[in-house]
Amino acid sequence: PVAAAIFLFSLAVYSFSRREAPGALPLMTGALFGALWLFGLGMVADSHDAAAKIFWHRFQAAWHMPSVTAMMCFALEYTQPGRWLSRRNLALLSLLPLLTAVGVFASSSSLVWHTLQVMPDGHVVGQYSLSGWLLMAYGLGLFLINVAAYGWLFIRSPAHRWPVIVLLVGASVSRVLYVLATVQSAGTGHAITLVVAAIVLVWGLYAIAFFGFRILDPLGAARQTVIRQMREGMIVFDNEWRAVSVNPAAERILAERASQLRGRSWAQLLPTAGPPPEGEIAAGAAALEITLGAGAGLRSYALDLSPLVDQRGLRAGSLLLLLDTTAQRRAQMQAQAQERALAVMRERERIARELHDSAGQVLAFVNTQGQATRRLLARGNVELADEYLARLVEVAQEADTDLRESILGLRVALTDQGLARALAAYLDQYQRRYGIHAELVGSETLAGTALEPFVEVQLLRIVQEALTNARKHSGARAVRVALERDTDCVTVVIRDDGCGFATDELREREGVGLRVMRERAREVGGDLIVRSTPGEGAAITVTAPIPRDAEGDEHARIAGG
Repeated sequence: PVAAAIFLFSLAVYSFSRREAPGALPLMTGALFGALWLFGLGMVADSHDAAAKIFWHRFQAAWHMPSVTAMMCFALEYTQPGRWLSRRNLALLSLLPLLTAVGVFASSSSLVWHTLQVMPDGHVVGQYSLSGWLLMAYGLGLFLINVAAYGWLFIRSPAHRWPVIVLLVGASVSRVLYVLATVQSAGTGHAITLVVAAIVLVWGLYAIAFFGFRILDPLGAARQTVIRQMREGMIVFDNEWRAVSVNPAAERILAERASQLRGRSWAQLLPTAGPPPEGEIAAGAAALEITLGAGAGLRSYALDLSPLVDQRGLRAGSLLLLLDTTAQRRAQMQAQAQERALAVMRERERIARELHDSAGQVLAFVNTQGQATRRLLARGNVELADEYLARLVEVAQEADTDLRESILGLRVALTDQGLARALAAYLDQYQRRYGIHAELVGSETLAGTALEPFVEVQLLRIVQEALTNARKHSGARAVRVALERDTDCVTVVIRDDGCGFATDELREREGVGLRVMRERAREVGGDLIVRSTPGEGAAITVTAPIPRDAEGDEHARIAGG
Protein backbone atom coordinates (compact mmCIF):
# COMPACT_ATOMS: atom_id res chain seq x y z
CA PRO A 1 0.00 0.00 0.00
CA VAL A 2 2.74 2.48 0.85
CA ALA A 3 4.53 1.86 -2.47
CA ALA A 4 1.24 2.35 -4.32
CA ALA A 5 0.62 5.54 -2.34
CA ILE A 6 3.99 6.90 -3.44
CA PHE A 7 3.07 6.11 -7.05
CA LEU A 8 -0.25 7.97 -6.80
CA PHE A 9 1.40 10.91 -5.04
CA SER A 10 3.90 11.14 -7.94
CA LEU A 11 0.98 11.03 -10.37
CA ALA A 12 -0.68 13.89 -8.44
CA VAL A 13 2.50 15.97 -8.66
CA TYR A 14 2.75 15.36 -12.42
CA SER A 15 -0.93 16.24 -12.90
CA PHE A 16 -0.37 19.48 -11.02
CA SER A 17 2.48 20.35 -13.37
CA ARG A 18 0.00 19.96 -16.27
CA ARG A 19 -2.83 21.74 -14.47
CA GLU A 20 -3.54 24.04 -17.43
CA ALA A 21 -5.15 21.10 -19.25
CA PRO A 22 -8.90 20.71 -18.51
CA GLY A 23 -9.34 17.71 -16.19
CA ALA A 24 -5.82 17.73 -14.76
CA LEU A 25 -6.86 19.20 -11.39
CA PRO A 26 -9.61 16.59 -10.72
CA LEU A 27 -7.11 13.90 -11.67
CA MET A 28 -4.56 15.38 -9.26
CA THR A 29 -7.14 15.59 -6.45
CA GLY A 30 -8.31 12.02 -6.98
CA ALA A 31 -4.73 10.74 -7.03
CA LEU A 32 -4.04 12.54 -3.71
CA PHE A 33 -7.17 11.06 -2.11
CA GLY A 34 -6.16 7.63 -3.42
CA ALA A 35 -2.65 8.07 -2.02
CA LEU A 36 -4.07 8.97 1.43
CA TRP A 37 -6.41 5.97 1.23
CA LEU A 38 -3.50 3.67 0.41
CA PHE A 39 -1.31 5.21 3.11
CA GLY A 40 -4.05 4.51 5.68
CA LEU A 41 -4.28 0.88 4.53
CA GLY A 42 -0.54 0.52 4.92
CA MET A 43 -0.64 1.96 8.42
CA VAL A 44 -3.47 -0.42 9.39
CA ALA A 45 -1.32 -3.38 8.36
CA ASP A 46 1.78 -1.99 10.10
CA SER A 47 0.20 -0.94 13.43
CA HIS A 48 0.29 -3.35 16.43
CA ASP A 49 -1.84 -1.46 18.94
CA ALA A 50 -5.62 -2.05 18.68
CA ALA A 51 -6.46 1.64 19.12
CA ALA A 52 -3.95 2.62 16.43
CA LYS A 53 -5.34 0.04 14.06
CA ILE A 54 -8.90 1.39 14.53
CA PHE A 55 -7.67 4.99 14.03
CA TRP A 56 -5.91 4.21 10.79
CA HIS A 57 -8.86 2.11 9.66
CA ARG A 58 -11.12 5.15 10.15
CA PHE A 59 -8.46 7.32 8.46
CA GLN A 60 -8.37 5.24 5.27
CA ALA A 61 -12.19 4.97 5.23
CA ALA A 62 -12.46 8.76 5.36
CA TRP A 63 -11.02 8.97 1.81
CA HIS A 64 -13.39 6.48 0.16
CA MET A 65 -16.11 8.97 -0.70
CA PRO A 66 -13.74 11.86 -1.68
CA SER A 67 -11.89 9.52 -4.02
CA VAL A 68 -15.08 8.26 -5.67
CA THR A 69 -16.37 11.84 -5.98
CA ALA A 70 -13.09 12.94 -7.55
CA MET A 71 -13.51 10.14 -10.11
CA MET A 72 -16.87 11.56 -11.15
CA CYS A 73 -15.51 15.13 -11.23
CA PHE A 74 -12.76 13.95 -13.55
CA ALA A 75 -15.33 12.21 -15.77
CA LEU A 76 -17.46 15.37 -16.02
CA GLU A 77 -14.50 17.63 -16.78
CA TYR A 78 -12.94 15.18 -19.23
CA THR A 79 -16.22 14.72 -21.10
CA GLN A 80 -17.26 18.39 -21.31
CA PRO A 81 -14.47 20.69 -20.06
CA GLY A 82 -15.83 23.75 -18.25
CA ARG A 83 -19.51 22.87 -18.74
CA TRP A 84 -20.74 20.24 -16.28
CA LEU A 85 -18.24 20.71 -13.46
CA SER A 86 -19.32 24.22 -12.47
CA ARG A 87 -18.43 25.76 -9.10
CA ARG A 88 -21.94 25.17 -7.78
CA ASN A 89 -21.92 21.52 -8.81
CA LEU A 90 -18.46 21.08 -7.32
CA ALA A 91 -19.63 22.55 -3.99
CA LEU A 92 -22.67 20.26 -3.90
CA LEU A 93 -20.59 17.20 -4.75
CA SER A 94 -18.06 18.06 -2.04
CA LEU A 95 -20.65 18.34 0.73
CA LEU A 96 -21.34 14.63 1.23
CA PRO A 97 -17.66 13.52 1.21
CA LEU A 98 -16.95 16.16 3.86
CA LEU A 99 -19.82 14.99 6.11
CA THR A 100 -18.78 11.37 5.62
CA ALA A 101 -15.20 12.10 6.70
CA VAL A 102 -16.48 13.78 9.86
CA GLY A 103 -18.88 10.90 10.57
CA VAL A 104 -16.17 8.29 10.11
CA PHE A 105 -14.20 9.69 13.09
CA ALA A 106 -17.22 9.93 15.41
CA SER A 107 -16.31 8.29 18.70
CA SER A 108 -19.72 6.78 19.34
CA SER A 109 -22.11 5.32 16.76
CA SER A 110 -20.52 5.73 13.37
CA LEU A 111 -22.06 6.96 10.18
CA VAL A 112 -20.53 3.96 8.40
CA TRP A 113 -20.25 1.09 10.95
CA HIS A 114 -22.26 -0.19 13.87
CA THR A 115 -19.12 -1.67 15.40
CA LEU A 116 -15.37 -1.87 14.77
CA GLN A 117 -13.16 -4.47 16.45
CA VAL A 118 -9.66 -5.86 16.11
CA MET A 119 -9.52 -9.58 15.48
CA PRO A 120 -6.93 -11.84 17.17
CA ASP A 121 -4.94 -12.00 13.93
CA GLY A 122 -4.61 -8.17 14.03
CA HIS A 123 -7.11 -7.25 11.35
CA VAL A 124 -9.95 -4.76 11.82
CA VAL A 125 -13.50 -5.96 11.12
CA GLY A 126 -16.51 -3.66 10.95
CA GLN A 127 -20.26 -4.17 10.64
CA TYR A 128 -21.76 -1.66 8.20
CA SER A 129 -24.68 0.44 9.31
CA LEU A 130 -27.66 1.35 7.14
CA SER A 131 -26.10 4.70 6.32
CA GLY A 132 -22.89 2.90 5.40
CA TRP A 133 -24.74 0.76 2.85
CA LEU A 134 -26.51 3.88 1.55
CA LEU A 135 -23.14 5.55 1.08
CA MET A 136 -21.98 2.53 -0.89
CA ALA A 137 -25.11 2.77 -3.03
CA TYR A 138 -24.38 6.47 -3.54
CA GLY A 139 -20.87 5.60 -4.69
CA LEU A 140 -22.35 3.09 -7.12
CA GLY A 141 -24.65 5.83 -8.45
CA LEU A 142 -21.63 8.08 -9.05
CA PHE A 143 -20.01 5.22 -10.92
CA LEU A 144 -23.10 4.88 -13.16
CA ILE A 145 -22.92 8.63 -13.89
CA ASN A 146 -19.29 8.12 -14.94
CA VAL A 147 -20.33 5.34 -17.31
CA ALA A 148 -23.10 7.50 -18.80
CA ALA A 149 -20.72 10.44 -19.33
CA TYR A 150 -18.10 8.26 -20.98
CA GLY A 151 -20.74 6.59 -23.15
CA TRP A 152 -21.93 10.01 -24.32
CA LEU A 153 -18.35 10.95 -25.20
CA PHE A 154 -17.81 7.63 -27.00
CA ILE A 155 -20.78 8.30 -29.27
CA ARG A 156 -20.17 11.99 -29.88
CA SER A 157 -16.39 12.01 -30.45
CA PRO A 158 -14.73 9.24 -32.49
CA ALA A 159 -11.30 10.66 -31.57
CA HIS A 160 -11.98 9.88 -27.89
CA ARG A 161 -13.17 6.30 -28.30
CA TRP A 162 -9.96 4.51 -27.38
CA PRO A 163 -9.33 6.70 -24.32
CA VAL A 164 -12.96 6.19 -23.26
CA ILE A 165 -12.53 2.42 -23.51
CA VAL A 166 -9.47 2.65 -21.24
CA LEU A 167 -11.41 4.81 -18.76
CA LEU A 168 -14.38 2.44 -18.70
CA VAL A 169 -12.15 -0.59 -18.19
CA GLY A 170 -10.36 1.10 -15.31
CA ALA A 171 -13.56 2.28 -13.62
CA SER A 172 -15.40 -1.02 -14.10
CA VAL A 173 -12.63 -3.38 -13.02
CA SER A 174 -11.75 -1.23 -10.01
CA ARG A 175 -15.39 -1.15 -8.96
CA VAL A 176 -15.63 -4.95 -9.15
CA LEU A 177 -12.47 -5.33 -7.10
CA TYR A 178 -13.69 -2.91 -4.47
CA VAL A 179 -17.06 -4.67 -4.17
CA LEU A 180 -15.28 -8.00 -3.74
CA ALA A 181 -13.07 -6.47 -1.06
CA THR A 182 -16.11 -5.05 0.76
CA VAL A 183 -17.94 -8.37 0.68
CA GLN A 184 -14.96 -10.19 2.12
CA SER A 185 -14.67 -7.41 4.75
CA ALA A 186 -12.05 -4.74 4.86
CA GLY A 187 -10.08 -6.52 7.55
CA THR A 188 -8.64 -9.47 5.64
CA GLY A 189 -5.27 -9.28 4.02
CA HIS A 190 -6.72 -10.41 0.72
CA ALA A 191 -9.22 -7.55 0.93
CA ILE A 192 -6.44 -5.01 1.39
CA THR A 193 -4.73 -6.38 -1.70
CA LEU A 194 -7.95 -6.01 -3.72
CA VAL A 195 -8.48 -2.44 -2.55
CA VAL A 196 -4.89 -1.50 -3.42
CA ALA A 197 -5.29 -3.06 -6.87
CA ALA A 198 -8.59 -1.23 -7.42
CA ILE A 199 -7.20 2.20 -6.47
CA VAL A 200 -3.98 1.86 -8.45
CA LEU A 201 -5.82 0.44 -11.47
CA VAL A 202 -8.44 3.16 -11.74
CA TRP A 203 -6.10 6.14 -11.36
CA GLY A 204 -3.32 4.54 -13.37
CA LEU A 205 -5.61 3.89 -16.32
CA TYR A 206 -7.15 7.35 -15.95
CA ALA A 207 -3.68 8.84 -16.23
CA ILE A 208 -2.92 6.73 -19.31
CA ALA A 209 -6.14 7.86 -21.00
CA PHE A 210 -5.57 11.46 -20.01
CA PHE A 211 -1.86 11.91 -20.66
CA GLY A 212 -1.01 8.94 -22.89
CA PHE A 213 -3.57 9.66 -25.61
CA ARG A 214 -2.98 13.42 -25.29
CA ILE A 215 -6.59 14.11 -26.24
CA LEU A 216 -6.64 17.29 -24.17
CA ASP A 217 -3.17 18.39 -25.26
CA PRO A 218 -3.49 21.94 -26.68
CA LEU A 219 -1.34 21.02 -29.66
CA GLY A 220 -3.55 18.10 -30.60
CA ALA A 221 -6.67 20.20 -30.18
CA ALA A 222 -5.04 22.96 -32.23
CA ARG A 223 -4.29 20.54 -35.05
CA GLN A 224 -7.88 19.35 -35.11
CA THR A 225 -9.14 22.93 -35.10
CA VAL A 226 -6.84 23.88 -37.96
CA ILE A 227 -7.98 20.89 -40.00
CA ARG A 228 -11.63 21.79 -39.43
CA GLN A 229 -11.17 25.49 -40.19
CA MET A 230 -8.66 25.35 -43.05
CA ARG A 231 -9.88 26.60 -46.41
CA GLU A 232 -7.84 24.09 -48.37
CA GLY A 233 -9.39 20.72 -48.97
CA MET A 234 -7.43 17.90 -47.31
CA ILE A 235 -7.62 14.23 -48.26
CA VAL A 236 -5.50 11.52 -46.64
CA PHE A 237 -4.81 8.45 -48.81
CA ASP A 238 -3.45 5.10 -47.73
CA ASN A 239 -0.79 3.23 -49.71
CA GLU A 240 -3.51 1.79 -51.95
CA TRP A 241 -4.58 5.34 -52.87
CA ARG A 242 -7.91 5.10 -51.10
CA ALA A 243 -9.22 8.02 -49.06
CA VAL A 244 -9.16 7.39 -45.31
CA SER A 245 -9.83 10.94 -44.05
CA VAL A 246 -11.47 14.04 -45.52
CA ASN A 247 -11.73 17.46 -43.88
CA PRO A 248 -14.83 19.72 -44.10
CA ALA A 249 -13.29 21.89 -46.82
CA ALA A 250 -12.79 18.83 -49.05
CA GLU A 251 -16.43 17.88 -48.44
CA ARG A 252 -17.50 21.30 -49.73
CA ILE A 253 -15.17 21.15 -52.72
CA LEU A 254 -16.24 17.66 -53.78
CA ALA A 255 -19.89 18.32 -52.82
CA GLU A 256 -20.26 15.08 -50.85
CA ARG A 257 -20.16 14.02 -47.22
CA ALA A 258 -17.00 12.58 -45.70
CA SER A 259 -18.71 9.25 -45.03
CA GLN A 260 -19.39 8.91 -48.76
CA LEU A 261 -15.89 9.99 -49.80
CA ARG A 262 -13.95 7.72 -47.45
CA GLY A 263 -12.91 4.47 -49.11
CA ARG A 264 -12.98 5.85 -52.65
CA SER A 265 -9.93 5.59 -54.86
CA TRP A 266 -7.89 8.44 -56.31
CA ALA A 267 -9.47 7.90 -59.74
CA GLN A 268 -12.98 8.05 -58.29
CA LEU A 269 -12.35 11.24 -56.35
CA LEU A 270 -10.21 13.05 -58.97
CA PRO A 271 -11.02 11.56 -62.38
CA THR A 272 -9.59 14.56 -64.30
CA ALA A 273 -6.23 14.50 -62.47
CA GLY A 274 -4.96 11.36 -64.16
CA PRO A 275 -3.34 8.44 -62.35
CA PRO A 276 -1.78 9.04 -58.91
CA PRO A 277 1.81 10.31 -59.18
CA GLU A 278 4.86 8.30 -58.25
CA GLY A 279 6.32 10.76 -55.76
CA GLU A 280 5.90 14.15 -54.17
CA ILE A 281 4.51 16.98 -56.28
CA ALA A 282 4.32 20.71 -55.75
CA ALA A 283 1.19 22.81 -55.92
CA GLY A 284 0.39 24.26 -59.35
CA ALA A 285 1.90 21.46 -61.44
CA ALA A 286 0.13 21.38 -64.80
CA ALA A 287 -0.59 17.66 -64.83
CA LEU A 288 -2.17 17.85 -61.38
CA GLU A 289 -4.46 20.82 -61.60
CA ILE A 290 -8.16 20.24 -61.94
CA THR A 291 -11.33 22.22 -62.52
CA LEU A 292 -14.58 21.38 -60.76
CA GLY A 293 -18.10 22.62 -61.28
CA ALA A 294 -19.65 24.24 -64.33
CA GLY A 295 -20.68 27.65 -65.55
CA ALA A 296 -20.47 30.39 -62.95
CA GLY A 297 -19.52 27.78 -60.33
CA LEU A 298 -16.43 26.58 -62.22
CA ARG A 299 -13.38 26.64 -59.96
CA SER A 300 -9.73 25.71 -60.39
CA TYR A 301 -7.71 23.72 -57.86
CA ALA A 302 -3.99 23.08 -57.73
CA LEU A 303 -3.00 19.81 -56.09
CA ASP A 304 -0.24 19.65 -53.48
CA LEU A 305 0.74 16.08 -52.58
CA SER A 306 3.11 15.05 -49.80
CA PRO A 307 4.12 11.56 -48.60
CA LEU A 308 3.29 10.48 -45.06
CA VAL A 309 6.13 8.60 -43.35
CA ASP A 310 5.84 6.77 -40.02
CA GLN A 311 8.45 6.61 -37.25
CA ARG A 312 10.20 3.68 -38.96
CA GLY A 313 10.72 5.71 -42.11
CA LEU A 314 8.18 3.65 -44.06
CA ARG A 315 5.56 5.28 -46.25
CA ALA A 316 2.17 5.22 -44.51
CA GLY A 317 0.17 7.06 -47.16
CA SER A 318 -0.13 10.46 -48.81
CA LEU A 319 -1.56 13.85 -47.89
CA LEU A 320 -3.32 15.79 -50.66
CA LEU A 321 -4.25 19.45 -50.39
CA LEU A 322 -6.72 21.04 -52.82
CA LEU A 323 -5.66 24.67 -53.22
CA ASP A 324 -8.29 26.99 -54.69
CA THR A 325 -6.56 28.96 -57.45
CA THR A 326 -9.71 30.35 -59.07
CA ALA A 327 -9.10 33.95 -58.02
CA GLN A 328 -5.44 33.68 -59.00
CA ARG A 329 -6.31 32.29 -62.42
CA ARG A 330 -8.90 34.99 -62.99
CA ALA A 331 -6.42 37.67 -61.98
CA GLN A 332 -3.84 36.18 -64.35
CA MET A 333 -6.33 36.09 -67.19
CA GLN A 334 -7.31 39.68 -66.48
CA ALA A 335 -3.67 40.74 -66.37
CA GLN A 336 -2.99 38.91 -69.65
CA ALA A 337 -5.99 40.60 -71.24
CA GLN A 338 -4.69 43.98 -70.09
CA GLU A 339 -1.23 43.19 -71.41
CA ARG A 340 -2.66 42.15 -74.76
CA ALA A 341 -4.77 45.31 -74.91
CA LEU A 342 -1.66 47.37 -74.19
CA ALA A 343 0.28 45.44 -76.83
CA VAL A 344 -2.48 46.12 -79.36
CA MET A 345 -2.41 49.84 -78.58
CA ARG A 346 1.35 49.98 -78.98
CA GLU A 347 1.12 48.03 -82.22
CA ARG A 348 -1.47 50.45 -83.55
CA GLU A 349 0.86 53.34 -82.82
CA ARG A 350 3.64 51.58 -84.71
CA ILE A 351 1.35 50.80 -87.63
CA ALA A 352 0.41 54.48 -87.74
CA ARG A 353 4.08 55.43 -87.94
CA GLU A 354 4.76 52.83 -90.61
CA LEU A 355 1.80 53.99 -92.66
CA HIS A 356 3.13 57.51 -92.37
CA ASP A 357 6.55 56.38 -93.57
CA SER A 358 5.42 54.01 -96.30
CA ALA A 359 1.93 54.90 -97.50
CA GLY A 360 2.66 58.60 -96.90
CA GLN A 361 5.70 58.42 -99.14
CA VAL A 362 3.77 56.58 -101.84
CA LEU A 363 0.98 59.13 -101.83
CA ALA A 364 3.49 61.96 -101.93
CA PHE A 365 5.17 60.30 -104.92
CA VAL A 366 1.80 59.80 -106.67
CA ASN A 367 0.93 63.44 -106.09
CA THR A 368 4.25 64.70 -107.43
CA GLN A 369 4.21 62.29 -110.39
CA GLY A 370 0.59 63.12 -111.22
CA GLN A 371 1.27 66.88 -111.33
CA ALA A 372 4.32 66.31 -113.52
CA THR A 373 2.24 64.18 -115.87
CA ARG A 374 -0.39 66.92 -116.19
CA ARG A 375 2.28 69.46 -117.10
CA LEU A 376 3.70 67.13 -119.71
CA LEU A 377 0.28 66.58 -121.25
CA ALA A 378 -0.31 70.33 -121.29
CA ARG A 379 2.88 70.76 -123.26
CA GLY A 380 1.90 67.96 -125.63
CA ASN A 381 4.72 65.65 -124.52
CA VAL A 382 2.54 62.54 -124.61
CA GLU A 383 5.35 60.03 -124.82
CA LEU A 384 7.05 61.18 -121.61
CA ALA A 385 3.70 61.57 -119.90
CA ASP A 386 2.93 57.92 -120.71
CA GLU A 387 6.17 56.86 -119.05
CA TYR A 388 5.19 58.82 -115.93
CA LEU A 389 1.76 57.20 -115.93
CA ALA A 390 3.30 53.73 -116.29
CA ARG A 391 5.46 54.43 -113.27
CA LEU A 392 2.37 55.59 -111.37
CA VAL A 393 0.57 52.36 -112.20
CA GLU A 394 3.58 50.31 -111.08
CA VAL A 395 3.84 52.18 -107.77
CA ALA A 396 0.08 51.85 -107.23
CA GLN A 397 0.26 48.10 -107.83
CA GLU A 398 3.15 47.76 -105.39
CA ALA A 399 1.27 49.82 -102.81
CA ASP A 400 -1.83 47.67 -103.30
CA THR A 401 0.21 44.50 -102.80
CA ASP A 402 1.90 45.90 -99.71
CA LEU A 403 -1.42 47.02 -98.28
CA ARG A 404 -3.01 43.63 -98.85
CA GLU A 405 -0.04 41.94 -97.24
CA SER A 406 -0.29 44.24 -94.25
CA ILE A 407 -3.98 43.41 -93.93
CA LEU A 408 -3.10 39.71 -94.18
CA GLY A 409 -0.64 40.08 -91.33
CA LEU A 410 -3.04 42.07 -89.19
CA ARG A 411 -5.76 39.47 -89.62
CA VAL A 412 -3.55 36.91 -87.90
CA ALA A 413 -4.30 37.78 -84.28
CA LEU A 414 -2.47 36.23 -81.36
CA THR A 415 -5.41 36.23 -78.88
CA ASP A 416 -4.91 33.11 -76.70
CA GLN A 417 -3.48 30.84 -79.40
CA GLY A 418 0.15 31.76 -78.79
CA LEU A 419 2.99 32.61 -81.17
CA ALA A 420 3.46 29.18 -82.74
CA ARG A 421 -0.16 28.77 -83.81
CA ALA A 422 -0.33 32.36 -85.07
CA LEU A 423 2.76 31.78 -87.21
CA ALA A 424 1.31 28.55 -88.59
CA ALA A 425 -1.89 30.34 -89.61
CA TYR A 426 0.04 33.18 -91.26
CA LEU A 427 2.38 30.89 -93.20
CA ASP A 428 -0.59 28.91 -94.51
CA GLN A 429 -2.21 32.08 -95.89
CA TYR A 430 1.15 33.35 -97.20
CA GLN A 431 1.71 30.15 -99.17
CA ARG A 432 -1.78 30.11 -100.67
CA ARG A 433 -1.68 33.79 -101.62
CA TYR A 434 1.80 34.03 -103.16
CA GLY A 435 2.55 30.46 -104.21
CA ILE A 436 5.77 30.42 -102.15
CA HIS A 437 6.29 27.23 -100.17
CA ALA A 438 6.26 28.15 -96.45
CA GLU A 439 7.31 25.76 -93.66
CA LEU A 440 7.21 26.08 -89.85
CA VAL A 441 9.45 23.83 -87.74
CA GLY A 442 10.07 23.56 -84.00
CA SER A 443 6.65 24.78 -82.87
CA GLU A 444 6.62 22.09 -80.20
CA THR A 445 9.65 23.69 -78.53
CA LEU A 446 7.45 26.54 -77.31
CA ALA A 447 5.04 24.21 -75.50
CA GLY A 448 4.99 25.22 -71.85
CA THR A 449 6.56 28.63 -72.58
CA ALA A 450 4.52 31.79 -72.12
CA LEU A 451 5.96 34.97 -73.60
CA GLU A 452 4.63 38.40 -72.80
CA PRO A 453 1.94 39.44 -75.32
CA PHE A 454 4.02 42.42 -76.48
CA VAL A 455 6.99 40.13 -77.17
CA GLU A 456 4.82 37.71 -79.16
CA VAL A 457 3.40 40.57 -81.25
CA GLN A 458 6.85 41.92 -82.09
CA LEU A 459 8.22 38.49 -83.07
CA LEU A 460 5.19 37.87 -85.29
CA ARG A 461 5.60 41.24 -87.03
CA ILE A 462 9.34 40.62 -87.55
CA VAL A 463 8.56 37.32 -89.29
CA GLN A 464 5.91 38.99 -91.45
CA GLU A 465 8.29 41.78 -92.47
CA ALA A 466 11.07 39.29 -93.27
CA LEU A 467 8.74 37.23 -95.49
CA THR A 468 7.58 40.40 -97.22
CA ASN A 469 11.19 41.24 -98.04
CA ALA A 470 11.77 37.69 -99.28
CA ARG A 471 8.78 37.95 -101.62
CA LYS A 472 9.61 41.42 -102.92
CA HIS A 473 13.40 41.36 -103.27
CA SER A 474 14.84 37.83 -103.25
CA GLY A 475 12.69 35.93 -105.72
CA ALA A 476 12.46 33.09 -103.25
CA ARG A 477 10.49 29.92 -104.06
CA ALA A 478 10.50 28.59 -100.49
CA VAL A 479 10.80 30.06 -97.00
CA ARG A 480 11.35 28.32 -93.68
CA VAL A 481 10.62 29.63 -90.16
CA ALA A 482 12.32 27.71 -87.32
CA LEU A 483 11.53 28.14 -83.62
CA GLU A 484 14.15 27.29 -81.02
CA ARG A 485 14.03 27.53 -77.26
CA ASP A 486 16.99 27.86 -74.88
CA THR A 487 17.11 28.17 -71.10
CA ASP A 488 16.38 31.88 -71.02
CA CYS A 489 15.49 32.89 -74.59
CA VAL A 490 13.45 32.09 -77.69
CA THR A 491 15.06 32.21 -81.13
CA VAL A 492 13.25 32.60 -84.46
CA VAL A 493 15.18 31.93 -87.69
CA ILE A 494 13.63 33.03 -91.04
CA ARG A 495 15.43 31.52 -94.04
CA ASP A 496 14.71 31.83 -97.80
CA ASP A 497 16.25 30.31 -100.94
CA GLY A 498 16.32 33.56 -102.88
CA CYS A 499 19.15 35.41 -104.63
CA GLY A 500 20.80 36.60 -101.44
CA PHE A 501 23.24 39.51 -101.14
CA ALA A 502 26.65 40.41 -99.76
CA THR A 503 26.43 41.20 -96.06
CA ASP A 504 29.16 43.84 -96.33
CA GLU A 505 26.75 45.87 -98.49
CA LEU A 506 23.98 45.48 -95.93
CA ARG A 507 24.38 48.88 -94.28
CA GLU A 508 24.18 50.62 -97.65
CA ARG A 509 21.16 48.57 -98.77
CA GLU A 510 19.30 48.51 -95.41
CA GLY A 511 15.83 49.84 -96.04
CA VAL A 512 12.87 50.80 -93.93
CA GLY A 513 11.70 47.17 -93.43
CA LEU A 514 15.00 45.91 -92.00
CA ARG A 515 15.37 49.00 -89.83
CA VAL A 516 11.88 48.43 -88.39
CA MET A 517 12.72 44.79 -87.67
CA ARG A 518 15.80 45.83 -85.70
CA GLU A 519 13.77 48.37 -83.73
CA ARG A 520 11.17 45.73 -82.86
CA ALA A 521 13.87 43.33 -81.65
CA ARG A 522 15.46 46.01 -79.46
CA GLU A 523 12.08 46.94 -77.93
CA VAL A 524 11.67 43.42 -76.50
CA GLY A 525 15.25 43.28 -75.22
CA GLY A 526 16.38 40.99 -78.02
CA ASP A 527 18.78 41.04 -80.95
CA LEU A 528 18.52 40.60 -84.73
CA ILE A 529 21.25 39.20 -86.99
CA VAL A 530 21.16 39.06 -90.81
CA ARG A 531 23.28 36.53 -92.74
CA SER A 532 23.31 36.16 -96.52
CA THR A 533 25.45 34.96 -99.37
CA PRO A 534 24.84 35.93 -103.01
CA GLY A 535 23.00 33.12 -104.78
CA GLU A 536 22.34 31.17 -101.56
CA GLY A 537 19.48 33.06 -99.95
CA ALA A 538 19.34 34.91 -96.64
CA ALA A 539 18.72 34.09 -93.00
CA ILE A 540 17.43 36.42 -90.30
CA THR A 541 17.84 35.36 -86.66
CA VAL A 542 15.96 37.17 -83.90
CA THR A 543 16.31 36.36 -80.20
CA ALA A 544 13.95 37.36 -77.35
CA PRO A 545 14.39 36.69 -73.60
CA ILE A 546 11.96 34.51 -71.60
CA PRO A 547 10.70 35.85 -68.24
CA ARG A 548 11.80 33.68 -65.30
CA ASP A 549 8.24 32.74 -64.26
CA ALA A 550 6.91 32.32 -67.79
CA GLU A 551 7.16 28.56 -67.85
CA GLY A 552 5.25 28.11 -64.62
CA ASP A 553 2.56 30.54 -65.76
CA GLU A 554 2.13 28.65 -68.99
CA HIS A 555 1.82 25.34 -67.14
CA ALA A 556 -0.97 26.84 -65.09
CA ARG A 557 -2.66 28.35 -68.14
CA ILE A 558 -2.66 25.06 -70.05
CA ALA A 559 -3.87 23.04 -67.06
CA GLY A 560 -6.64 25.45 -66.17
CA GLY A 561 -7.67 25.92 -69.79
